[in-house]
Amino acid sequence: MPKEGENIFEIIGLILLKLAKMFYILDKKIPNSLMVELSEKDKALFIELLTFPEKDRLLSQLRKFSHREDLFIVGGAVRDFLLGKRITDLDIAVKYDIYALYQYLAEVLSFSPVPLSEEFGIYRLAKGGYTLDLTLYRGETIEEDLRERDFTFNAMAIPLEGLFEGPFYLYDPFYGYSDLQKGIIRALGEENIKKDPLRILRGYRFYALNYGYLEEKTRVYFQNQAQKLLLIAPERLSMELKYILISDKAYLAFKAMDEDRVLEILFPEIIPAKGLPQPSFHHLDVFAHSLEALKWAEIILKEPKKYLGLNEIPEIFNEEDFVIAVKLGSFLHDLGKGYTYGESEERITFYGHESKGAELWIARAKALRFKNEIADWVFSLIKNHMRPCHLLKEWENKTLSARAKRNLLKAHSELFSLWIVAMADSLASRGPDKEKDYEEKLKAFFKDLLSFQQDLERVEKRERLITGKDLIAIGFKPGPLFKEILEEVEIKAIEGVLKTKNEAISYVLERYRKELPK
Repeated sequence: MPKEGENIFEIIGLILLKLAKMFYILDKKIPNSLMVELSEKDKALFIELLTFPEKDRLLSQLRKFSHREDLFIVGGAVRDFLLGKRITDLDIAVKYDIYALYQYLAEVLSFSPVPLSEEFGIYRLAKGGYTLDLTLYRGETIEEDLRERDFTFNAMAIPLEGLFEGPFYLYDPFYGYSDLQKGIIRALGEENIKKDPLRILRGYRFYALNYGYLEEKTRVYFQNQAQKLLLIAPERLSMELKYILISDKAYLAFKAMDEDRVLEILFPEIIPAKGLPQPSFHHLDVFAHSLEALKWAEIILKEPKKYLGLNEIPEIFNEEDFVIAVKLGSFLHDLGKGYTYGESEERITFYGHESKGAELWIARAKALRFKNEIADWVFSLIKNHMRPCHLLKEWENKTLSARAKRNLLKAHSELFSLWIVAMADSLASRGPDKEKDYEEKLKAFFKDLLSFQQDLERVEKRERLITGKDLIAIGFKPGPLFKEILEEVEIKAIEGVLKTKNEAISYVLERYRKELPK
């Protein structure tokens, strides 16, 4: 019965409106699966979270196609909207006339057209860090398309027309929203992983980015299909590794990848390090120590003031290349130990493991198509990671020369990355023979190196005490000796031993008199 004040015709109208919405859904040929009606506030939130440049123009152009029943917003845009995150990548699934739509949007928007795969109907419009992707249905219906995707929370869709007119719906045939709420990363099926094994790394990437934990069956799929990663283009692999490394959970992701036997597919050089014993400075085998070093590098990057004693955090700490180099350098610093292991009655040795590890890394970096800057940076970190430890004792005894400091800086000038790798290496070592205050000594040593580096830069910027012309004037002939003499004078200037040009000339004549031509 109608409540007081209600008109029977109003009730009938409401019933008809609900039926209209039902037929609206059925008319779109969407199967009888989970369809959730969202509110007008949700619609407004989606538009608010869409943080594209020229957003009003973009929406105005998309509105012109709101009558098309085959256009659906899919993938990451839907997922991030439901999490309340900014939407910087807009994916639209299209059933027909995709190229004409792509051409039109390329003409009317100031985005750069990027045809990713004409064969499979994947087109991109990009501007800055924002992308609008148009992808052809994989199958005849939107449900068939979603069924082919990687994880349940990426298999949801919103009809584009609902963004502008009519009801605003979330189509969720595989209960992705439930998994998203519960923090479950669930693959749609093993066949989906088999078709595109890169989805294995995407799974660990989502884990590293805090989308949830990897469901056990999904991890089994990853284990079963891990070898197929070798069929993937190296550039795609290194891109996913980059996303993992710049996250806050690279250590946990690498640990899970190791447990699933995926990490050794990407870095087969780590296999000899597993179970390999170390001297009593350490408490873990070589591989476990390497993972532990990665964990500590991540901790140090989060709290550099605490672990490095810095008053201000240098800008370089926010650069992606720096973070990637530090984490890879920490994880792979002992890569060569599996190939240089030696044992006698007295002790275990790994002579030359730094050079061997650097050599192994550079080959792997090329195989995975890491960019040259990263490859070279990590190479230097691996090759030089022991030098601070070797020089520390001399520094403690105040016998470390300015030349030795300068040689270290010449070998690896970016001191902060080397400092983090050395500190992570130390913190990952808790054997009985390790000095208890080792990190404090290391911290003090690096602060001294930083100060020395600043002094060196000041000396290099000011006018030299003497030049090559001065050496010629006092009788020396140009040659390789010039570089040695000028560097020696520079070091003595840093140490405060030489302050004037006359003092420098007198010092050179006294020290290098035997080298003067007769």
